[in-house]
Amino acid sequence: MDYGDYLKEEKSYEGYYEFPFKPENKEPVVIKPEDRITEIYPPDRPHTSNIVWVWASTDLITQTEFVLSPGAFFGPPDSHAGDEMYYVLSGTLTEIQPELGTVIEAEAGDAILIPKGSFHQSYNFGDEEANILCAIAPRMWDETGPAPEMEGDMKLFKAGKDLKDSGGIEDVKFKQEGARSIDRLGEYPMDGEKARARRAHIKIEESQRLPVIHGEEHPIIVRFIVSNDLLHMAELQLPSGGEGPRTSEAESHQGDETLYVTEGKITVFFPDRKDAIDVPEGRVALIPEGVEHQYQNFTDGPVKGIFSVAPGL
Repeated sequence: MDYGDYLKEEKSYEGYYEFPFKPENKEPVVIKPEDRITEIYPPDRPHTSNIVWVWASTDLITQTEFVLSPGAFFGPPDSHAGDEMYYVLSGTLTEIQPELGTVIEAEAGDAILIPKGSFHQSYNFGDEEANILCAIAPRMWDETGPAPEMEGDMKLFKAGKDLKDSGGIEDVKFKQEGARSIDRLGEYPMDGEKARARRAHIKIEESQRLPVIHGEEHPIIVRFIVSNDLLHMAELQLPSGGEGPRTSEAESHQGDETLYVTEGKITVFFPDRKDAIDVPEGRVALIPEGVEHQYQNFTDGPVKGIFSVAPGL
């Protein structure tokens, strides 16, 4: 089934892991907003739901985007069968780990790592929409479907309650470990298994990203937000100008890549195929595992995008 055939069929959450292609038919493609899967979550509780758009969902990675309106929250808390990354595109997101009672407030440009199996619930206490880019790997849920509801009560403030009652769960606050070196790739901001054992969410502010130089003869800056054994997320930036269009050196990944363009228009060139795709701001490209590609900027201004890769760089 090709992309065009898929769009003729009804799209729903049941298309997870094979949208826009089944695993054996994956090809590079740009997904348009009108072609996304649209749903609310949770679907059985519309009064405490958020709207979700599925940009791409393969057997290796799922890329979604969701919006919380001012004053809204989604509930009850849920968890996933993979590591999940939230990247705040706009607004302010407030996120609770309800078993620990830890709360993170994230602004535009900040990100939150939610380890596999860690329960979470999102709130918008601001006066504008909170728009969140989300990547999950390897899967959103296991074969049995959505995770069972959390056992026990959420750890919320209540007057007169013993605030020191931890319920036997250690509350471990995150602190950045070690120097920000390229040697940290694969365990940034911390080792994946260690993060999952802690269950605490991790906030990565824009200033805490791990910057690396991609390429020797044609360098670009790449700023990693997370890099572990299940998932990688980073921002790439190409300036404009030069002898020709700014073009990164060719690369391919040991996993599927999604690219969400946050500023300008990024062209992705495929040297083996001798063709290219344009990815305008606010759209997503899917680049399957092993496909060689280069990022290009043919515009008169800088271009930026958030890419996610799973499982391997």
